Amino acid sequence: MNRFDVALAGAGYGALTIVPELSLSVSGGEVMVLLGSNGAGKTTSLRAVVGTVRTRNRSVRLDGEDLSPLSAWQLARRAIAFVPDGARCFANARVIDNLTGALEALKPKVMPAERKRLFDRVFDLFPILHERRRQLAGSMSGGQRQMLAISRALMIEPRVMILDEPSAGLAPKLVEEVFEALGRIKAASGCAILMAEQNVAAAMSIADRCLILSEGRVMLQGDIDDVRNDERLRVAYLGL
Repeated sequence: MNRFDVALAGAGYGALTIVPELSLSVSGGEVMVLLGSNGAGKTTSLRAVVGTVRTRNRSVRLDGEDLSPLSAWQLARRAIAFVPDGARCFANARVIDNLTGALEALKPKVMPAERKRLFDRVFDLFPILHERRRQLAGSMSGGQRQMLAISRALMIEPRVMILDEPSAGLAPKLVEEVFEALGRIKAASGCAILMAEQNVAAAMSIADRCLILSEGRVMLQGDIDDVRNDERLRVAYLGL
């Protein structure tokens, strides 16, 4: 089922609270996107979900199981993958080593046939990674590194994938490729996807539901078709 339920209160840094309160849920085969302008609290919200910023209260549940006490790396062991902003990878390691490391960190005894299936899956989604599998990750373009970051998350076969602004800094063509791949992941894997994004058009091309933040507070949420033409979406981005 992969139903992921989150409730947060008092998320922020030191004495500064960025997100006073937030609750959401996303199920397998579904994409929920957090929208909002810079400074709206999207990144803080996602980091609070995985436990890398402080919260006053934090509830994280997967199919009803309480995972709230777990750290980010412990959540990864429960197949909850976090892809932070900035297309992060091990720059001085080859593409193939980045992928292998992600797999072996959580599945050190994986059988050869299973290993091949996982590599085939990511190389089918992003053929450029197969072409450049022996290239140092740091020598690739930002878009290719973003594809690698997503692929590293896929190597653990996530039940939940959390992505922070996957389109940031990418050329339009690469944004299209990344979101096309995310749409395929959504359709084929049963993974629940929670994503923060500023590119409204790209996000809405694959999202089922969205939540719009303004100054850390929820100003609108609902099915994507209901939100698409809501005046408050324009207000959130333009302040008009």
